[in-house]
Amino acid sequence: MINLLASATSLPPHRFSTTELIASLKPKLSPEIVRTINTLGVNQRYSTLENYPAFLSGEAMAATTSATDLSVNAARKCIDEWGGDPRRIGLLIAATNTPSHLLPCLASEVMANLHGTLSRSISTVSMQAQGCSVLLKSVEVAQWYLKANPSKAALIIMSEAHTPYIAQLFGEEYYGYREIARMRQRGAGNEDEIAERRLDTTFVIQAMLFGDGSVALLLGMEDGEATFGPISHLTNDEPEDVNLLMMEGGSLRPCANGKPQYLMRPNVPHRGAHYAMTTISRVLEHPLSPVSNLDQVSDCLIHTGSKKILDGVCAQLDLSPDSTKVRTSYEILQNYGNLSSASTGFMLSEKIVRRGPALVVGFGVGFTASAGVVNFN
Repeated sequence: MINLLASATSLPPHRFSTTELIASLKPKLSPEIVRTINTLGVNQRYSTLENYPAFLSGEAMAATTSATDLSVNAARKCIDEWGGDPRRIGLLIAATNTPSHLLPCLASEVMANLHGTLSRSISTVSMQAQGCSVLLKSVEVAQWYLKANPSKAALIIMSEAHTPYIAQLFGEEYYGYREIARMRQRGAGNEDEIAERRLDTTFVIQAMLFGDGSVALLLGMEDGEATFGPISHLTNDEPEDVNLLMMEGGSLRPCANGKPQYLMRPNVPHRGAHYAMTTISRVLEHPLSPVSNLDQVSDCLIHTGSKKILDGVCAQLDLSPDSTKVRTSYEILQNYGNLSSASTGFMLSEKIVRRGPALVVGFGVGFTASAGVVNFN
């Protein structure tokens, strides 16, 4: 078992409400797609772009910070909160799906910005493009390292700057999925045109769903705020699940209209709930688990895919969305949007008093999921 010694988050300075974004795009949005946006469960998000609403409408981006900057800030705050000797940190794990550069990796960029704080000889692991479930995988890597080096500490960073990756909305009008289905039934457009409209709708939803932020966790073997373990993983349960979520932008299709495309299949909520339930069941059945059922769990910290996805996981867990056990998940979604790899880290870093065991659940690109127990002291 390893312990959480300290944690800290970092946000960009620019905050935009969903109401504000809808207003800036209102002439382009049909009433149905506005209703869909209002069901995502996101009230606001933070952006590294100071002109995010104007950027969505076609203005050149004006970025004032980056995923790297957010990482460095979160790391400094976390180390300061810990108050220990930074020379004890022997491992840095850095994860992102939205890096400042494709190369070098985020871990190297963080090291470059923490001269005088972190030793130049520490081990570094970069876990880029690992999707939304990477936090517990990183905890497990840190656990392996700390078992071999019990006097050391490990620093984990999850950082995302989604909004610069969002496709700009140059179209004249955007429709809801049901509207597009009715257009298809009426024969209003060929198959390619219908597919293009659906993709445009996906871009609008992404613009409203994702947010930017970073979290840093410091782990060690001594007593801390919480203890991790056991942890369970599931990856690509069915071969076709690998295509449930995808960001095109690699060698097969470097970009489309100047931007990588993040694609999501309609059955993501259903498959996401399956992955979450499978990993949770394995954790509860683990012989070293301190809990064997959800009645013994104080909190369920579930990745903030969207309100629909959270509702689906709650239904599988037989929990009401209004339950105090999932309140933190919905609040993080409301206040920060989908933070991808950083979402459950934000939940762990909340400066509120917690007692007893909690479940942490992440799922996403791969398709993959991880679940684990965190026992708050």
